[in-house]
Amino acid sequence: MNKTHLQWRLGKLSSLQFYDWALQNEIDKLKEAKAIVYSYRKSSIAIGITSLALDPSGQFLLSTGEDGSVGLWALDESRNEDQLVNKRIQFAPGKSRDVGRDIDYHSKTHVVARRTAFQTGRNGQESRKFYASVQPSIRNALRDPQEASHTFSITRVQWYPADNGLFFTGSNDQKVNIWDTNAFQVVSSLDLAHRVSQLDAHGDLIAVATEDSHPRLIDLKSMSATISLGVKRTEMRHGINTAKFSRSESSGPQLLATGDNDGNVRVWDLRMSNRALCDLTEPDTMGKAHARCCNDICWNPSGTLELVTTGNDGKCKMWSLDGSKSYLLRQLGATDLMANRFRRRTSHYLMWEGSYVFCNSDHGEIVVYQSHSGRQWHSFQYPLGVSKDRLATPRFQSMAIQTRLANTVGVRLVLGTDNTHGKMLEYRV
Repeated sequence: MNKTHLQWRLGKLSSLQFYDWALQNEIDKLKEAKAIVYSYRKSSIAIGITSLALDPSGQFLLSTGEDGSVGLWALDESRNEDQLVNKRIQFAPGKSRDVGRDIDYHSKTHVVARRTAFQTGRNGQESRKFYASVQPSIRNALRDPQEASHTFSITRVQWYPADNGLFFTGSNDQKVNIWDTNAFQVVSSLDLAHRVSQLDAHGDLIAVATEDSHPRLIDLKSMSATISLGVKRTEMRHGINTAKFSRSESSGPQLLATGDNDGNVRVWDLRMSNRALCDLTEPDTMGKAHARCCNDICWNPSGTLELVTTGNDGKCKMWSLDGSKSYLLRQLGATDLMANRFRRRTSHYLMWEGSYVFCNSDHGEIVVYQSHSGRQWHSFQYPLGVSKDRLATPRFQSMAIQTRLANTVGVRLVLGTDNTHGKMLEYRV
């Protein structure tokens, strides 16, 4: 560490190279980390944790359940036996399935997000405060927070990229909800008439993957009717499982990758209206990215135009884009048909951080591959054991990783389990 730091101070290493080295060194330490276990709900009934999301500052964590509930956790908020632990500070229960009525939601709103501010309390210490300005008519339209709660399982939760004043949820009840973090209430809800498989936010756009054959976009500036991509393409007949924005600073939010039930992976340039930039193809899979359903995608977080896809054919592939052409770089790990055999078991099969790709396996483990070689680096085994009254293999259902090295803890990996135990596990350096 001292030698690498000296090379950086002497100018032999760039700041980006030094950060990448430090990040990899911190992730390597996760091998020896032990899991800290948290209960998602205090009830005796175990609820599977379907999605996790860390806010841009790395201070707060969102978790969602199979019952449509949402929880907000403050990281390192309290102390237990000389150890910093996370504390759940907000919770919104899901709406009962046999209760509910149709609500005429306002479809037009203007969201102006502001950065997180700090207020000084009476004790002289700074306290966090979320900010998000939402049109008053929307707040009045949803006075009862239970009216807009999700009826079925939440498939994905995502923070607003600019700050932690807003976050978004998509659910099997066919709705995308926009939440005010301060009030912890839904301020706007969109009914897409199809089950939401996944969503991703970048800038003022939300990309939504649904059972419809065309991916959707929601523009937060106008909150107009959702925009469908590829409406003129008659060959698009399969439901969309995944939609992810590129993290490239040069392309901005204009590039969007989608994967469908037939194994097709398309990259859309949003500046080209209803045209796709390219389709990822490989001769071994009949001119498609995967021989069977593609159910997750992740882009290289460093901003290069590389992405990883996975599907029910048991393969995890890394691709590179060059203009309107795509190239298969390598396959990560060996082909394993049993590692990814469920189309909708989870909405989060892949996560790419640093030089590692995390894959949520159906074998009940998180397998970590080296992105530059495709070899397996480590696997996080399910640590809670198997319940005697359950025959199914317990599995991880969600994951998130914090890589901001400025905090007091460093890198931490958070995993959510299915309804076998309904626990949240945290591995910290």
